[in-house]
Amino acid sequence: MSEHDDTAAALAALRKAVEQLSGDGACDGSTAALEAVQALQEGAGQEWTPEQETQIRVLVEQIRKVRHLNRPGGGWWRRRREWRARDRLVDLMMDGDPELVNEAELRHWKSLAMVKLLLKFTDSAMKQADMVEALARIQALNAVTYEDYQQAKKTLAEEKAAG
Repeated sequence: MSEHDDTAAALAALRKAVEQLSGDGACDGSTAALEAVQALQEGAGQEWTPEQETQIRVLVEQIRKVRHLNRPGGGWWRRRREWRARDRLVDLMMDGDPELVNEAELRHWKSLAMVKLLLKFTDSAMKQADMVEALARIQALNAVTYEDYQQAKKTLAEEKAAG
């Protein structure tokens, strides 16, 4: 099955889940939502071996840990834990394949972007237009490659420096 077919199947499952969750029927849509999540997970990372997938997940978790510990306040102990976590992350990055590090960074960014997207719609009931917007954003988010991500970061940094 091609990558396009996997993406189409994932989006179809996601649309079905959203329709069932927004409908007035007796079905709560949880089964359809679970199918959509599984379809999205199956479509992602199929080109990686299980060992590479494990390395990517470890890198993503270590990136999350460093970012969690790198927040204001907390005192000396948390700064020390952050330094240790940062050292472990650097060691993992130096020992790993650069493509795996890039994939880990991209997955971390995608997960943060997905959480922000979902949080946008949590404060009120979703309308049909909101569902269309959410599906379009999810589709665009899943289509982002590492090169797109780096180009966007570069553009934002240039705009920030100029403005």
